[in-house]
Amino acid sequence: MEASLKSSSVYQLDIFGSDVLVAFSGREFSNSRRKSFLKQIAVSPKSLNLLQQVHSANLALVTSDQKPDVNCKADGMLTSEEGVPLGILTADCVPIFFWDPDHRVIGIAHAGWRGILQEIAPKMIWAFRQNFASKSTSIRVIYGPAIRKCCYEVGAEFKELFPDHYTRVPKVENPEGPEKGYLDMIGAITDQLIRDGLAAENIHDTGICTSCQNDRFFSARREGGTSERTLSVIQILKK
Repeated sequence: MEASLKSSSVYQLDIFGSDVLVAFSGREFSNSRRKSFLKQIAVSPKSLNLLQQVHSANLALVTSDQKPDVNCKADGMLTSEEGVPLGILTADCVPIFFWDPDHRVIGIAHAGWRGILQEIAPKMIWAFRQNFASKSTSIRVIYGPAIRKCCYEVGAEFKELFPDHYTRVPKVENPEGPEKGYLDMIGAITDQLIRDGLAAENIHDTGICTSCQNDRFFSARREGGTSERTLSVIQILKK
C-alpha cells in the first residue's frame, strides 16, 4: 500500500496518525544542514539517537535513561517512550519505520542487502513482541526512500542469496559481460514481514527510488559513493 506523503521543505508521513512523527530529509538538507532539518520537525539535535551503522541485524532498545552512544554498532532501534527520537542515515538502503498503536511502540531500521539477508525487519518484530507484548498483526510499517529494483544492479551471486527477488538483466543488454541482475530489496523485506505475521495492508511504501529521483534524494550508487545521507526520524509525540 502506498504511503501518503506530505512534502514541503521536509518530507513527513501521516500514515501512522497524529501520535507519531515520521519524517525524512531531502537533498536540500546535506549532512552539514542536518540541524536545520531537525529544527523544522521540532526535534532537538541533542535528543536525537543515532547508531554506528554496520549493515547488521543488531537492535538497540532505547529509553530516556538508556541511549546508544556513538560507538553502538547496530542498525535498528525501538522505544516506547514519548519524546525520544530515533534516527537512521541512508543513501540507497531502506529506512524502515515501525509502529504498534496498541502498545505505543516505535522502531526504525537501516536495511541494506546484508541486513535483509540477516532478517533485520523480522528481528524488529520479534523485539516488539518480546519487549512489549506486541502482536504482529497490529504492527504497521513504512518504507522510506531507497534504491528500487528498477535501478539496483547486482552481480549473479545475488541469484542464490535472493532467488525470489533477483531479476536477470537480459543478455542482449550485456552480451559480452558477466551475468547481472536487479535486486528487489523492498519485495524481500515485505515477504519476510508477511511470513512473520504482518498484514499486507499494514505495510506501506513511499515508492521513492533514490536513484530515479536523485534530484531529490542522495544515492550512493548514482553518485559514485557520496558521503551525504538522508536522515529518517521517528518519534512518539507527547500528549
